[in-house]
Order: sequence, then structure tokens, then C-alpha cells
Amino acid sequence: MEQDNLLRDQDLACGPAGQDHVVLDPKHPGINDGFYVRRREMIYRLSRDGRISESEVPRIGYTENDDSVWRYVCRKLQEVHERNACDIFLEGKKALGFEEGAMPELHDLSEGTYARSGFRLIPAEGMLSSKDFFRYLSRNRMPCTQYLRHHSKPEYTPEPDAVHDVMGHVPLLVDRNYAEIVRMIGEAGARAEGENLIKLTRFYWFTIEFGLIRQAGALKVFGAGLLSSFGEMTYCYSDDVDRRPLDIDDVVETDYDPTIMQPTLFVIESMEQLREATIELARRYGS
Repeated sequence: MEQDNLLRDQDLACGPAGQDHVVLDPKHPGINDGFYVRRREMIYRLSRDGRISESEVPRIGYTENDDSVWRYVCRKLQEVHERNACDIFLEGKKALGFEEGAMPELHDLSEGTYARSGFRLIPAEGMLSSKDFFRYLSRNRMPCTQYLRHHSKPEYTPEPDAVHDVMGHVPLLVDRNYAEIVRMIGEAGARAEGENLIKLTRFYWFTIEFGLIRQAGALKVFGAGLLSSFGEMTYCYSDDVDRRPLDIDDVVETDYDPTIMQPTLFVIESMEQLREATIELARRYGS
């Protein structure tokens, strides 16, 4: 049976994008917090309307609970980022002036990425279909959620949230070469159908979301899914992980489970290798 893994419409805790309201998983830490649920509904509507209209990114006005989640995650990730993150990520964080004290607004971050790489950030109320997601990337737009995980469990989220999107994806989009590769993957995915779309989704997953990269002989973390998770950033170096050379044929035939720590990762030798692989991928499957 065909699967469209990371970007498929699935029963995520926040529900797929396009619904009229948020549907939280019964085990969500914030399910019984009325204030949290009402804010999630508000953010959902603002983000959905902003995405559809593609007008100015709405400002959320984050609460002290939101800021406390951001501070906790930033402080816990800081040391491991300095030790394991790739250079373009660290340079992007510095360029955007990430601060530990308060959750940044997507509106301001979008201004920063656009000025440096031409990539805009647009609000997303939840997970988008693979086709819609790739279409946005093809137009130099990265969909990002604006809601945060519940403050009672800052280390856990049952769905991708703003910590993942902002901390994982946004700093990398400052780099022009990286942004161009993301756009090329989006263009190929926007044209692809069926099995080809699945292959492109797998390539996106194992590079942009969960890639490792060789940098001055050292193995560094490159993918946004790794960079936004302290657990994954440690686990990816363990002996339990099968780290393979980046090979298109291997990548597009390798499935994955987004609900577990990733047991298989691919190592990119350089940004130039990733660019060449993306061009070849688009030639094979992006039509």
C-alpha cells in the first residue's frame, strides 16, 4: 500500500490542515487545559487564514507559558548544538538573533530569512498534504506552525510544533545554497505523482529533516528533525543507528516511521553533493 509518510494526511494530534478546528489527541498533555485548548483554536484559525490568504504573517502574542517552553528547549539544546550542529545552522541562529528569553514571532523571522535567502515563512495550522507542502517550497515558502507544545511537558510533543519548525528549519533557511536546494526539492515534488511523490518525500525526510553531513572530517547534524530534538541529536551518534552514505537509490527505497527515534540515517558528504543529488532526483522523479 502506498504511503506518503512525513507529509501524508494522517491522524496527527493536531489534525490535518484544512479542518474547521483543532482535534487534540486524547493523550495530549494539554487536553484538559481549557486555556491551552482555546489558544490552540485561536492560533489554528489565525494560521489557517494567514496561509490561505498569504497576507502578512499574523502575530500570535505568546504567553509566559509559551516563553517558558521556548526557554527550556533553547537552554537544553544550546550545548548540544554547539557541539554537534552543522555550521550553516549555527550561523543562521546567530544571523537571526535567536534569544532564549521569548518565543520569536514567525512574522519577524520571515523578514530575516527573506532578506538573506529570498525564502519566506508562512503560517501552517497543521500538517499539509505532501503535494501542498511541496508546492509552497517550490515558491520559496516554508510552512511553519505557530502553536507550542504544552508547558507541563516541554520535552514532549505529539505533533510537530513551533519548536520544531522555528528551531529546526528556520536558521538553515538563512543560507542561500540550502534554500535553493529546498526549493528544487519542492519543484520536483510539486510535479511528481504516485510512487515518484513517495520517493521525493523519502528524500526530503532523509536529508532536510533527518540528514547528517560531513564537515571538515567531522560528522555534524544537518536535518531539522534532529536539530530540534535533544533526544535525536544524541541518539543519532549511537551504535544503534545505521548511518549510510547518501545514495539516491538507497534513500528513495528506504521507508521510515516518524513516530520513533530514527534507526537509519544518511550522511551527506557536502552541500555540493546534496545539490547534485537533488538535481538528479528531480530529473528522475520530478515529472
